[in-house]
Amino acid sequence: MRFPDFLCIGAQKAGTTWLHENLRAQPEIWLPALKELHFLDHKPPSLRKRLFGRTSFHRLARENVQIALAQWRRNEAPWSEVSAAFHVAYGARDFDWYEAIFPNDPTKVCGEICPGYARLPSAAIAEVVRRNPKIKIIYLLRDPIDRAWSSVAMHFRKGADDQVDKHADSEVVQRLKSPKSFPHCTYAANVGHWLEHLPREQMYFGFFERIEQAPRQYLAEILSFLGVASDVASNEADVRVNSGRGERINADVETELARLLADEARWLHATFANVYTERWLDHVNAALARGVRT
Repeated sequence: MRFPDFLCIGAQKAGTTWLHENLRAQPEIWLPALKELHFLDHKPPSLRKRLFGRTSFHRLARENVQIALAQWRRNEAPWSEVSAAFHVAYGARDFDWYEAIFPNDPTKVCGEICPGYARLPSAAIAEVVRRNPKIKIIYLLRDPIDRAWSSVAMHFRKGADDQVDKHADSEVVQRLKSPKSFPHCTYAANVGHWLEHLPREQMYFGFFERIEQAPRQYLAEILSFLGVASDVASNEADVRVNSGRGERINADVETELARLLADEARWLHATFANVYTERWLDHVNAALARGVRT
């Protein structure tokens, strides 16, 4: 039974899948095979949902059981991995279930990556910190407009029509403003809730552009934050993972997102004051100015 040493809590579409793939390549780090267990931000699902639920994390957990079984039959994996996959997919979810996922191995730094945890309410964060007062939190950040657009484009890609530009601008913006989507945009509130319970030195903030500019250096910095002293073991640090399809945002939607997210961009630059946040704020201001002119 072991509570994770670290959580990467977001932001959605800010490089969390890239981080998951690269951290799993480090021999000193242990992550679940499945990114985003969604234990801390969802109510315990019924047995029916665990068996038949269409939510992605249930579906992927069941698929992982089949993968583990196939690997075991080919003598490519021990039965313990099959047993672990069954536990994740079908076990009754409570804190005992969650802590049993992570190996009680002092040579491993254990964690989970789930952007949904950025939105946890204060009481849930307090419980996380109570269970591990030394827990470290990784929060990856991205230009508020670009992150929001990437998120909403991903949502519409999951539909039958497969294209965000087939939807009216008002529908796209309304989707972003939904209670499920918009809390991913609220950096200031999300970070503030975590800092109510954790000292600042237990939180690491990363910036999306670094994945393209200096990925191995970026990954090495994250490893250092986690207390992993070895060199970067991944050969995939410079490979983009789970990137979008390059859907282009139109000017009207961009301006509306700038109006919605201007305060977030200002907070980011006031808080971190670096070349990335300056560029993000310039992006918001340019979109707002274009909206005034039109």
